[in-house]
Amino acid sequence: MKKLFKFFMIGMLIPLLSLFSCSNEFLDAPSENQLTPSDLPEGVTAFDGIAESLYFKPWFTFNDKFLIAVGDMYAGNAFSFDGAYSQFVEAQVTSQNPILTEGYVSLFSVVDQANNLMSLVEERKNELPEASYKNAIAVSRFMRANAYFYLVRTFGAVPIISKAGSAAQPKRNVVEDVYKFIKLDLEYAVENLPAISVKKGYINQTVAKGVLAKVYLTLNEYDKCAALTQEIMGKQYSLIQDYGNLFNSPENNNSSESMFALQWKAISTQWGTQNTNQAYIVPGGTGITGGGDGWGVYLPSISLQNGFEPKDARKKSTIMTDGDFYPELLKTEGGFTYKKILSSTAANFRKYIVGSAAERNDVFFMRTSQNTIILRYSDILLMHAEAILAGANSTTSGSALSAFNEVRTRAGLPTKTVLTRDELFNERRIEFALEGQYFFDLKRRGLNEATAIISQQEVGYYSDDARTQLISRKITPGPHYFELPIPQSAIDTNPSLLEPPVPFNFN
Repeated sequence: MKKLFKFFMIGMLIPLLSLFSCSNEFLDAPSENQLTPSDLPEGVTAFDGIAESLYFKPWFTFNDKFLIAVGDMYAGNAFSFDGAYSQFVEAQVTSQNPILTEGYVSLFSVVDQANNLMSLVEERKNELPEASYKNAIAVSRFMRANAYFYLVRTFGAVPIISKAGSAAQPKRNVVEDVYKFIKLDLEYAVENLPAISVKKGYINQTVAKGVLAKVYLTLNEYDKCAALTQEIMGKQYSLIQDYGNLFNSPENNNSSESMFALQWKAISTQWGTQNTNQAYIVPGGTGITGGGDGWGVYLPSISLQNGFEPKDARKKSTIMTDGDFYPELLKTEGGFTYKKILSSTAANFRKYIVGSAAERNDVFFMRTSQNTIILRYSDILLMHAEAILAGANSTTSGSALSAFNEVRTRAGLPTKTVLTRDELFNERRIEFALEGQYFFDLKRRGLNEATAIISQQEVGYYSDDARTQLISRKITPGPHYFELPIPQSAIDTNPSLLEPPVPFNFN
């Protein structure tokens, strides 16, 4: 099995990216391009194990910094003074940015592992039950689709790598074809995944429908999105009562609200299987982690803080503000009371903080088992409302309002009788803060609208201990804001990435 996992970290990623920021596992991988059937154990255990790894391992550096840097910091939800993050805060990200590079590599690693699993399954097709074969292909195509969905929304035209052993220096493909490729993968997943998850946290047909609905929404195919979200609502998934339990307690992973989540495993002797978010989020000097991590790298922007309505029940579970008391943190000391002196924006994030090793057996230095949720049921509800709104300024549709108000009611907020476009997107900003969604939500609004919004957001900081002297900063995005640059390391290895994108051959 160890040899299998090493193999799955190579393949197309080697010629494509030259493995410029990868783990020792990449560097130690064997040089052969294909495994033979004799390399696999009898039965389907090997395939199951490789498929399970697609839920976490290749996504590691995507989750480690990239998701929050692109999805939140780049769009004005988060602030940082720290190194490479400053380019995201200022919306001036260069092709040399290491966080950008790591995310790009990670997403193509997902593609790579998915393609290689499909290749191995094809080799053993005659030995596998049809259901096992289809499920392995469906899981692979679902994961590949999700990786490409992040790639195309972040970088625009990217190379489509459809199988193991493809061309060493692929050209970028036109955006329209990347989306077509994503749809085909997700449609296969919808048809071939099980109706009910075979294991808690595993994907199923409904989850694939949910991601496909978001693809439709991104492409302004509103009727298709509305129809798919309508199929999902009120059935397998539902909102949980305590919003904070989605992010702050691994024992609540894979709740009724969680549809697709990265399944992290905190193991003291392994790197790359865990969620590292807590290490970057915990306010520095508080001792909440019980170890040497907890650096307060990500800070809630002043704009995000001001976006919460009074009495929003999500606020305390999302951000810490002056005087907030958390009895579940630092329990042996009687709990933790937050003080605004800890942050130059007078607040810190609360999401993804689970506590210390002394309090939990699944916390180690820069390691927790807290899932990263990619799709949850509240997103289905808000997507449904957005699809019915269909780009209009407002709607009184009962279906849209019912879905929208279900999310508001959980947050303890008054319901609406008319839903406006601004209210819908403001609700999404608060509901999914620090979940890597805000940039992509802004992108759906179009460059002109997004520029007007971003340029009014306060993303400055306070220069005094009392947190009253504001150093104001507001960012006006440039014309290429919605497409981040392809990493220079990838271009150095494959100069054809600089050429105009070409159509993909679907034959």
